[in-house]
Amino acid sequence: MPTLSVKLPEETKRRVQALAQSQGITAHAVMVNAVEAALAAAEHHNALVATALRAREQVLASGKVVDGRAFGDYLKAKVRGQTTRRPKPMDLKPGEVRG
Repeated sequence: MPTLSVKLPEETKRRVQALAQSQGITAHAVMVNAVEAALAAAEHHNALVATALRAREQVLASGKVVDGRAFGDYLKAKVRGQTTRRPKPMDLKPGEVRG
């Protein structure tokens, strides 16, 4: 496994060591876990942003949107097991989404 050197402020180093001791693991394991968690969170965030940007492009291309409140009500009814109609898409009003 390759080595990566990280310089930490003294207070951060102390906190890492205290956490490691309280969990019965090494300071190295605490830092590896922290890096893995930070990477997973950043990758998840990036995936959400990419999905949102694709959805935005679809809206701009189609010119159609669904009222958010109406769609929320639809989803709540579906979760409750109620039969309901999906809200109809409507035309995007000029100026609502900036390209």
